[in-house]
Formats: sequence, C-alpha cells, structure tokens
Amino acid sequence: MIENELIQIWQSSPKHERIKFEKSKLMLDVQSKLNSFDRAVKRRDFIEISVAILMTPLFLYQVYRQPNLLAKIGAIWIVAYILFVVYKLLKAKKGKPSEASSYLEYLKESKSYLEKQKRLIESVLYWYILPGLMGCAIFLIGSLDLLNKTWQEIIKIKKVWVGLSSFIGVGVFTYWLNKRAVKKEFIPRLERVDELIRLMEEE
Repeated sequence: MIENELIQIWQSSPKHERIKFEKSKLMLDVQSKLNSFDRAVKRRDFIEISVAILMTPLFLYQVYRQPNLLAKIGAIWIVAYILFVVYKLLKAKKGKPSEASSYLEYLKESKSYLEKQKRLIESVLYWYILPGLMGCAIFLIGSLDLLNKTWQEIIKIKKVWVGLSSFIGVGVFTYWLNKRAVKKEFIPRLERVDELIRLMEEE
C-alpha cells in the first residue's frame, strides 16, 4: 500500500522535481563507486610497489651471484621490468581527479582518469605480462644452463616444467583477471559517470 502511494506521489510530481531526485540519487551512487575504485587502485599500487621493493634487491643480487651470462641478462631484465611497472602505475596515478572548481569538472576529470586506468588494464598483456614472462624465461634458461643441454636432458629437468607452467599460469590468470575487471568494474563506472555528466549538462 505504502509503495503504491509513493509511486503515485512520484508520478504526480513535476518533471523537474523527478529529474532533481534522480540526479541526487545518481550522484550518491557515482560518488560511492568512485571512492570504491580509488581504494582498489591504492590497494593495487601498494601491493605492486611493495613487491617491487622486495624483488629488486633479490634480482640485483642474482646479477652478482649468477655465473651464467644469460642468467645475469635475465636478472637485469627483471629489475628493469619491475621499475618500468612501478613507473607505469605512478604515471597513471597522476591523472587522479583533484579539487575541482565544480562537481561537473570533477566528474569529467574522474571520467578521464577512469579511461586512463581502463587503457592501462586493457594493454596489460603488452607492458606487464609478456615482458615479465620473457625476463623470467631468460633467467630460467640461463640459471639452469639449458642452452648447453640436449632436449632429452631438458625434458628430465623438473624445474623447467614447473617454472614454465607457473609463468604461463600466472600470465593467463592475470590476463583473465584484468579483462574481467574492465567488464565488471570500469565499464559500469564509466557509464554511470557519463549518465551523470549528461544530466548535469542538461540543466
């Protein structure tokens, strides 16, 4: 009964009042989603940078420790790759919306920031997965001295298959996870921001 009465009140309200209510509701929803997204980005960046801080000295030590030249090259590659990942994340963070002069301007900055992060995630195969896999593969080949072994010997080395399986598995899972994030996280948020921008520009 109460629900029907509310619907009747809503339907009998002036059009501009209904639009105003819809906009307020949408603003709260968009703000909540943007705050949630910001927390997720901060968490992701914190984890990635923390791993980079831990991994860099370990592979720098491998550059010194490994006798095999290819293993040294692989370790240098991984250090360079880690630093590049940190650079990409920090660069993407620069587009974060700041204190804007109006809420509409803030929304437009948020849209630009979301699109930038979306492009970063969509290209993850080229700047994150493949370079990391290549560095690990070079290091594995060098550290196990696989170039000086026959195929029969390589097949019998358990570390080779464990390493390759792990690299490929992590790569595929990371790619799937990021594709899922674009579909489930980025596109819905961008649609809501676009909708709110359109409503505000119609005033």
